[in-house]
Amino acid sequence: MVLENFRGIEGPREIVFAERGITLVEGPNEAGKSSIAEALRLVRDFKASSQAADVRAVRPTHVQADPRVEIEVRSGPYHLVYAKTFGRKGTTRLTVHAPRPESHTGDAAHDRASAIFAETVDAELWRALHLVQGQPLDQPVLADLEPLHLALAERDAGEGAEVHADVLDRVEAEYLTYFTATGRPTGDYARLRDALDAAVAREREAQAEVENVARLVEKHERLRLRRDDLAVELAEQRKEAQSLRDRSDALDQLRDECREARQVAHGADQSALAARRAQQRRSELLQEFEAAEQALSQAEEAAAAAQAELEELEARPVPGDPDGAIDAAREALDDAAARLDAARAESEWRRAKERLDRARAAVQCLTEASETLAQHSVTADVLTAIGDAHTQWRTAEARSLAGAPQVRIERLGEAIPTVDGAPLAGDTAEMAALRTTVVEVADGVRVTVAPDAEIAERADDAEQARRAYERLLAQVGATDLDDARGRAAQRDEAQRQVDSATAELRAALDGATEAELAADVAALDQRRSQVDDVPEVNEARAAHELAKQRYEHVVRDSQQAREERARRAAVAQALRDRVVSAGADVAQAAARLDRAAAALDAARAEASDDDVAAALERADEARIQALATVEALDRDLREHGADQIAADLATAEEVLGSTERRAQQLAEELVGVDAQLELLGRDGLQDAANRAAEQVADLERRWASMDARARAARRLHTTLAEHAQRARQRYVRPFREAIVDLGRTVFGEGFDVEISDDLAIVSRTLDGRTVPFSSLSGGAREQLGVLGRVATARLVSEESGAPVVLDDALGYADPIRR
Repeated sequence: MVLENFRGIEGPREIVFAERGITLVEGPNEAGKSSIAEALRLVRDFKASSQAADVRAVRPTHVQADPRVEIEVRSGPYHLVYAKTFGRKGTTRLTVHAPRPESHTGDAAHDRASAIFAETVDAELWRALHLVQGQPLDQPVLADLEPLHLALAERDAGEGAEVHADVLDRVEAEYLTYFTATGRPTGDYARLRDALDAAVAREREAQAEVENVARLVEKHERLRLRRDDLAVELAEQRKEAQSLRDRSDALDQLRDECREARQVAHGADQSALAARRAQQRRSELLQEFEAAEQALSQAEEAAAAAQAELEELEARPVPGDPDGAIDAAREALDDAAARLDAARAESEWRRAKERLDRARAAVQCLTEASETLAQHSVTADVLTAIGDAHTQWRTAEARSLAGAPQVRIERLGEAIPTVDGAPLAGDTAEMAALRTTVVEVADGVRVTVAPDAEIAERADDAEQARRAYERLLAQVGATDLDDARGRAAQRDEAQRQVDSATAELRAALDGATEAELAADVAALDQRRSQVDDVPEVNEARAAHELAKQRYEHVVRDSQQAREERARRAAVAQALRDRVVSAGADVAQAAARLDRAAAALDAARAEASDDDVAAALERADEARIQALATVEALDRDLREHGADQIAADLATAEEVLGSTERRAQQLAEELVGVDAQLELLGRDGLQDAANRAAEQVADLERRWASMDARARAARRLHTTLAEHAQRARQRYVRPFREAIVDLGRTVFGEGFDVEISDDLAIVSRTLDGRTVPFSSLSGGAREQLGVLGRVATARLVSEESGAPVVLDDALGYADPIRR
């Protein structure tokens, strides 16, 4: 090892260690002995650029320089030189000479060196065999050192123990690959389960996307087939429509001749219509004249009949007025209703009055109980505190009196003794001297009784307990514990009355307030006082029902009478209206007859009845001839199918337009589906679904394999752990023998130790005297700690041992004291 600028070491200093045996480093304090072990730890554990507190602590304080450590090491098959300069821009260099040359720098050198040490050095054993300066005098933890286990197993079980330990280590490693120390899945095992679940979810999503694409493809095919069918259909429809247009164009001249003939026929028809209207008008004038004569005769007859019926109706007697009977029945019904309301109010008033009395009594009881409750403040907790204080006082008083000296004073003469300056009351007195007590007889004698300090302290404690007890009594106004108990009992009784009164008040009020209930009682009292001699409810209800029935009977009879009077009045009025109307009809009929005669005379002055009939005959003949021409032309058109061609053309054009619109909609829908398929096709959904399925299948295979391995590892780990625990107990004997063998070299044949299952020294026996390890002196514990480390090194490798580092050890031991 070469150290430079490491704590107090300035220039390069080289330390050469023997490959076998003991290397002793000797020097005064602050010479740098402990720096050797610390440098060996830092160069292995920290990177050169580390700013950890342990690294900063080794920087020299007297010079501005970076610490440097270089070690040349043989470890397993490796022979290497490893150097580090610690600083913000630290440097690392590794040169491996065997088993094959290697050279590394920087972090690569640190990582390679760490890998070599991890491969060839048992870190736990290395730390356990180091006894560092300032370390507590505790034993190293040896139970978990695998090399020591192997060595002890070889001694106990012979050949094959190393294989057994290796199996345990591999089983433990295999178990921890799948499970945590608490048995929960971890690592690749847990990640594979999560990956499988995620892959299954992705496969389902991808498959759903593929199915969606399949549905779109199917829809696209259906749309394409429909588009092709529509294309064929459109071609046929366009061909048929064009054929119909050609046939229709060929009949246009015939249609023009037919239109002209229709116009001529229309003129003839209008002439015939005018002549017919003239004839009709002449007939209407004749009919109107005859109808006017007949209407006048009928109006005169109706007027006479209406007048006769009115006179006959007015001669009949008229029914009397029913309003008086209704008023009397209504008054009787109102009186019965008032008596029924008063009866109901009487019943409700009694119930409400009883509730109000109960509520007021409950309020009075609640007020009195609340006042009592306020006057007594001794609750259960306060009473418990007073009882505890009383017990503490009496207990302290009994303890103070238990060991106190007793003083008995008897007056034998005329002189009156004094006790602590106060004259003696009576001739005798007995007391316990809890404090210094002075008994004096004037001009005679003075006796001082002084108890020990503990009795005085007990008396003070008793006095303090008494004062605390009296303070609690004063707070609640009680004279003693019994008085407090009585007050507590009174409070409990008052609380019970409060609860009972509260419940009674709540039941009596039933959700209302006392004022509301009192208002209800007053209102009900006012209602019941409206009637003298209030009947019972049932009696009043029966009387009311009877009055109601009588009133309804009178109302029905009165209604019938009113209806009869109204009917007669309506009939009479109708007859009067008929008389008036009939008179008006007579006048209108006479006027109508005059107008019809005047109109007929005027029309005959323009043209006689015969002239009108001849004009109509001529117009009809012209119309018939024009219609015959139109009919002939129409017959030619029909023979050529003109109407059917026009209808077929209109239908064909309508069907063609509808088909073209459907084709356009279908084309737009097909473009939309094409766009979706093109967009989804770029995503490679089927490939993604196939990859997801393959990934699920692969993960399921891997999961099945790993799960089987994990379950097997857990079962094997549980089984071997139980066997390993039993085997560890067998390791104690060879370890104890190794320590005893070394210890007797130092302490003699009378040395022995007891070893626990975790390979810790429980006790030391020397010349027949056994002392627990924790009760031994610091030097003895330190000696046993060194023995345990040396014994471990010898057991691990009998030929070459293992590196044991003792830094300022045996500082507590001496050559004489064992």
